[in-house]
Amino acid sequence: MQAESVLRMIATLTDEAATREIDLVRALNDRDGVEFTPPHVPLVDPFEENTPLADLNEMVKLIVSVHPPFMIELGLPERVYDHDPDTDSPQLLQLMAVQGAPESQRLSEALYRDVFPHHRPDFPANSPLQRTAMTIGRFRSEADADRVVENLREKTYFLVVTQVAILEVDDGSWAIQTRMDLGDMIQA
Repeated sequence: MQAESVLRMIATLTDEAATREIDLVRALNDRDGVEFTPPHVPLVDPFEENTPLADLNEMVKLIVSVHPPFMIELGLPERVYDHDPDTDSPQLLQLMAVQGAPESQRLSEALYRDVFPHHRPDFPANSPLQRTAMTIGRFRSEADADRVVENLREKTYFLVVTQVAILEVDDGSWAIQTRMDLGDMIQA
């Protein structure tokens, strides 16, 4: 019997200090998002998967365990239109990687190449393969999103990336199912 298909995502998680700082920004701009989704930088776009979680954990852990921890500096706020017709807030606000994007994209490429070739995006320009970003808000109007972009224009946030997570959609929010440490095999 085949497992039920679940919407999942693979993402980096922020360190505790960065999480507090970014969650404050997120709370000011998207209170619902803070409550329903942990701060994360996607490595693999959301995908439907029916592989049992234990098997998926093993496959992802093999890649994550040989990739060293790294830092990402987020800044350059940018408004992005979400083409999802089911959302009532189509304007996303993202902080783009100022530094650290190549490390994140190498990890993303390894995951797509070795675990998720069947989920590789057709248009990688907006995928984690080319765009390292964290969504920090969702807005109903372009004007609101533009106002926040202007307020955050000079701010930067530093993330120490030591963990990768498998997230699943649960009642409309992304919940962390598994955490894995980067570089486990390197340190052994």
